[in-house]
Amino acid sequence: MSLDLSTHGKNIIEEVVKKKYAYLYSQNDISRQVTAQIEEWQFKTKLEILQQDIFSEHQSKLTQWLDCYTKDSNELNPKAVEEYLSFCSEVGVPANLSYWKKALKENKDTSKQTSDKKPHFQLLLHEWQKHLDVAQARWQLEELQSRRDQFLEQLIEWMELIKQLDQNLCEFGFELGVWFDDSLGSLSKQNIDVLKRWLNYLQNDEGVKKIADLLGKMRQIEHTSEIERVQQTIELQTPIVDTNSKEEIIGLRLAKDLEHALPSELALMSDPDTAILFDLKYLEAKLLCFELQGLTYQKTEVEITVEVEKETEEKLGPMILCIDTSGSMQGTPESIAKAVTLFLGVKAKNQNRPCFVINFSTNIETFEVTSVTGIAELTGFLSQSFHGGTDVAPALRYAIKLLETEKYEKSDVLVISDFVMSDLPESLLKDLEQQKLNGNQFNSLVIGDLFMYNRVENYFDNEFIYNPKSHQIQELLQFTALQKSR
Repeated sequence: MSLDLSTHGKNIIEEVVKKKYAYLYSQNDISRQVTAQIEEWQFKTKLEILQQDIFSEHQSKLTQWLDCYTKDSNELNPKAVEEYLSFCSEVGVPANLSYWKKALKENKDTSKQTSDKKPHFQLLLHEWQKHLDVAQARWQLEELQSRRDQFLEQLIEWMELIKQLDQNLCEFGFELGVWFDDSLGSLSKQNIDVLKRWLNYLQNDEGVKKIADLLGKMRQIEHTSEIERVQQTIELQTPIVDTNSKEEIIGLRLAKDLEHALPSELALMSDPDTAILFDLKYLEAKLLCFELQGLTYQKTEVEITVEVEKETEEKLGPMILCIDTSGSMQGTPESIAKAVTLFLGVKAKNQNRPCFVINFSTNIETFEVTSVTGIAELTGFLSQSFHGGTDVAPALRYAIKLLETEKYEKSDVLVISDFVMSDLPESLLKDLEQQKLNGNQFNSLVIGDLFMYNRVENYFDNEFIYNPKSHQIQELLQFTALQKSR
């Protein structure tokens, strides 16, 4: 762009987002995401406006006539006048047709000296350049505003999705800040809708809420924490428009500021014949000048109270979640299973606990919750389903391999399923018993009442049974008894 207008558009967008979403923008990862999107828009907009310049053909024609004038072709060319008048008609500016007809007539008068005809050609080129600069600047401003408004609408829609997700997670005690990362850029409305559906089970179903709470405490009954309030002073930078600070071009105006005059105006002084016109425009303050302004930042110190959680030195164990996504779980049971998995996955990340998720049917898919894992990735993984038969053995074998690694020693393994399945192989049962002796726990959440109770009881240390029809926890075996004994 001939004027760096995209920078001004960038500043406007940043100010709107900062003002409308102050809390979200205060999160470093969110502000970094917003800045990255705005800078990408700025670069693309600048490039596209340059490539799509509707006045490039007129500029090319004008350049050719300027070359012609430079090579001592002083007589006014009828073709040049024709193209200039066509340009004026196209952009909607007065062309003074009667003057140019008269000039062409004088141009044909052989009695006049060639030097008398020169000013006509020079004035034509000057007027052409002036009108072209103004028309091009106006088009760029309009195009930039249109693109800016469109991008700002998309950015606000994206920020609304993030705000909506933050509100839903906070209602259940989740800190969305833990999940602020580069994956937010790929978070779609569909992702948010899926998350909201799962969170509804956690928020509105007391049975699911109690199950999630109990599962979250499986190896944390003796874990304590202390909240300490700390006063912090933060410095806020408030932008203020400063018309005296000449930093950015925001448009054009008529004035007599020589330092801000357009090159085409200053060019009038290069020739004695047009210098008079320049003096006249200067005295009347009608020189076409750039209009500039800038931003200054006022520093404000604000004291805030921050709650800091101090945990004991006790380290929480890793978590391995095996989720049944077979055909028998389709519908409400699967949604409840994934809602509970979301809760535990977020809880594990908040507590910096290693967490591994295994989807199973007759095959398995795996996903590890890490320090760089975002909520978009976790939601995408949990959205997968097999809807085939049920075979938990491959998932448990994979879990046992993880337990044999240093990272997943003394883990809590949780299987969430309706347990409509056959017996486990004897070799796998022996491996489970060995892992229990190594300090690992195997737990189950049974959704529904179609399972074979005696079989399940022999597999796991703690068993939670939930009926989605009655929304009741029908049995809490061993773990409930353990709580009462304490």
